[in-house]
Amino acid sequence: MRAEVGRVNILIVDDRPEQLLSLEAVLAPLGENIVKAASGREALRHLLQEEFAVILLDIKMPEIDGFETATLIRKRRSTLHTPIIFLTAHTERVYVERSYSLGAVDYIMTPFAPEVLRTKVSVFVDLFKKTQKIKLQAESLRAHAEQLQRLNRAALTINSALSLDAMVAAITEAARDVGGAHQAMTLVKLERPGERARTAVSLSERYTTFQKEAPPPIAGKLCALVCARNRPLRLTQRELSLHPEWLDNGGQRPPPRGYLAAPLTAADGQNIGTIQLSDRNDGEFSDDDETVLVQLAQLASIAIQNCVHAEAREANRLKDEFLATLSHELRSPLNAILGWTHLLRSEPFDEQRVSHGLEVIERNVAAQTKLIEDLLDVSRVTTGKLSISAAPMALAPVVETAIDAIRPAAEAKGLTIDVSLDPDIEVNGDADRLQQVVSNLTSNALKFTRPGDHILVSLRRAGATAELTVRDTGEGIAPDFLPLVFERFRQADSTSRRTHAGLGIGLSLVRHIVEIHGGSVVADSPGLHKGSTFVVRLPLLGVGRSSLPALTREGRSRSLACSESASNLGGLRVLLVEDDADARELLQEVLSQHHAEVTAVASAREALAAFCADLPHVLVSDIAMPGEDGYELIRAIRQRPPQAGGDLPALALTAYARKEDQKRALDAGFHMHATKPIEPAALVAAVASLAARARAGDLPCARERGSSEEINP
Repeated sequence: MRAEVGRVNILIVDDRPEQLLSLEAVLAPLGENIVKAASGREALRHLLQEEFAVILLDIKMPEIDGFETATLIRKRRSTLHTPIIFLTAHTERVYVERSYSLGAVDYIMTPFAPEVLRTKVSVFVDLFKKTQKIKLQAESLRAHAEQLQRLNRAALTINSALSLDAMVAAITEAARDVGGAHQAMTLVKLERPGERARTAVSLSERYTTFQKEAPPPIAGKLCALVCARNRPLRLTQRELSLHPEWLDNGGQRPPPRGYLAAPLTAADGQNIGTIQLSDRNDGEFSDDDETVLVQLAQLASIAIQNCVHAEAREANRLKDEFLATLSHELRSPLNAILGWTHLLRSEPFDEQRVSHGLEVIERNVAAQTKLIEDLLDVSRVTTGKLSISAAPMALAPVVETAIDAIRPAAEAKGLTIDVSLDPDIEVNGDADRLQQVVSNLTSNALKFTRPGDHILVSLRRAGATAELTVRDTGEGIAPDFLPLVFERFRQADSTSRRTHAGLGIGLSLVRHIVEIHGGSVVADSPGLHKGSTFVVRLPLLGVGRSSLPALTREGRSRSLACSESASNLGGLRVLLVEDDADARELLQEVLSQHHAEVTAVASAREALAAFCADLPHVLVSDIAMPGEDGYELIRAIRQRPPQAGGDLPALALTAYARKEDQKRALDAGFHMHATKPIEPAALVAAVASLAARARAGDLPCARERGSSEEINP
C-alpha cells in the first residue's frame, strides 16, 4: 500500500519585501512550496485555500499585527494546530510570553542564523509529512475496506444471478463500482460448441447523461492481449497516449484516465474472458484497485463455471424430460393407428364405424407428421441450417390460410376465433414459414383456452412494422415462466400429470423463424388464469401492393385449384420406384385409383429395365434405396437424348426433407421434390402437373437448375 506525500506548503508572513525574499532564499534548499504573504489579511486568505506545514509570522505589521493574525488562525478548526514560529526583533519578555500563550512553537530573534531556521522549519515539515502520510494510509485503508465490502456484496449479487447473461451484467456493474471507474466491460467466451460469447458494458452517468458523443471504447486489442497472456494489465493515461492504436478509436478521442484489466480463468487455467476498466473517477488505478479486481475476477470465474455446470445439468434434465415426452407423444398416435388398424382388419364394422376408424388413423398420422416436421425444424435451427425463401408477399392471406386450417378444431372445442386483418400489409417473407408462425401461435392459444372463450388474431400496421397479435383468454403464463416461454423444450408443466400435449418446441420455432425474417416476437401475460398475448413484428415491404408478382397473391389459390381438378390421370404411364413394399403398394393404389397406368418396381436396376421396355410419361422415385439410389437412377436417365426419354418428367418422393436434400434432388435432375408422407391428392396433383407441363413444353431442361419445385405434404 503506497501513501506518498509530495511537496508541502510553508507560509512566510512579513510586511517587508526584502525580508520575504531573505526568508525565501533561506528556506529554498528544503525543496518545499514557499508561499509569501505581505500582511495578516493576505495570510488568512492563503490559509482559507491551502494547508500549511508551518507558518513563519512577523509581529510588527500594519492593520493586523502578528498577534492578532495568530489569534484568528487559532480560532479556525483547520488551523488550530498549525505550527507558528514568530520572527521578530523585539526582545521584551512580554512579547515572548504572549507569543507562547497564542500557541507559538518557537520565538526567533532577528537577525537569525539561516542553518538554525532551516533546521527548525525542517522538523515541522517532516512532522507534517509523517502526519499526512498516516492520514493517507488511513484513508487508503478505509477506501480498501470499502472496496472489500463492495466486493462481498458483489459476490452475493453475482452468485444469485439466474442466468449467465444476468451474471455477466452483474459482474460488470460490480467491477465498475469496486474499481471506481467510468467504464467497465466484461467478455465471457466459453470454448463449447454452439456457445455464443457474452458481453456486458457499464457506463457511469458521465457518459450516459452528460456526454453527447459515444465514450472512448474499451480497447479490443488490449482485451486480446490480456486474454492471450492471462495476467492482469494496468496502464496509465500517459502509457495509453503513447499507443493510440490500442484504443480502437482511430485517435479521434483523448485516452481515458487509465486502464485496468483482469483475466477470467477456468479451473484448468484456460482463459474464458476478461474484466476491463477504464477512465478512473479520480486519478490513476492503484495497486489496491488491481488487487480487488483480480479478486473479483477470481470469484466471477468460479461463479461463471458453476453457472455453466448448472445450465448443463438443467439442459440434461430438460433433455431427459424431452425424450420422455417425445416417447409419449410418438407412441400415443401409434397406439391409436395400430389399434384401429387391428380392429378394422379383425372386426366386421359397419360403414360408419369403418369411416370413424379411418378418420382416427388419418388424424393421428397428421399429428405424427407435424411432430416429425417440428423435430426436423429444431434440428435445422440448432445446426444453423433453417433457411427461408423470402419474396414480396401480402401477409393477410397467409394468416387467413393458417386460421382456416385451425378453425375446425376451435369450433369442436367451442372456441371463437375473431380475426381482424389489414389486407394492405406486405412484407418480404417466406409464406410457408410465416404460415407456420401463425399456426403455432394459434394452436398454442387453442390448447390453453377454455371452451366458450375467445381467441383474437389481428394484423395491423404499426409504424414501419407489421404487427401480428394473437391474444387469448386462457390459462395465462406464470411470471417466473414468462422469460422462458420461447426456450426450446421448456414447458410450464412437464410432469406426467400435465393436461396439455406437446414437446415445448413450437414457440421456440416461432421466435427463430420471426428473427430470420428480421422481426421480433414477445409474450405478455398478467398472470395465471388471465390470458396471454403474443405479438410478432415484421418489417414492412417498401413497395406498393401493385408491384407484387401475381403468383404472390394468387399462386396459392391457383395451385390449389389445379390440385383439386387434377383427379384423372387416365392415359398416363407412371413408373413408380419404391423399395419399401407397403409404401410401393399404397402409392400404386393411389395412382391406379385415378386411372393411371402404373409400373411399380423396387430398385433402380428394375426401373431402368422398365424404362427401356416402355417409356413412361412420368417418373416417381424414392431416393434412399439399396444398391443404386434415386440420384444414380435420374442421372442415368438424364444421360439419354430427349427422344429416348432423357427429359422424362420426374418427381422425387423421399423422407429426406431438408432444404439441402431438396436442392440435391433437383440438381441431380428431378423436376419436383416431395416429402413423405404425402397426401394422396398432392401426389396425384404433382403427377398431373408434371405431365401437363411436359405436354405444354413448360418443364425446364434437365440441365437447367433453379426452376424446379418442392411439394409440401
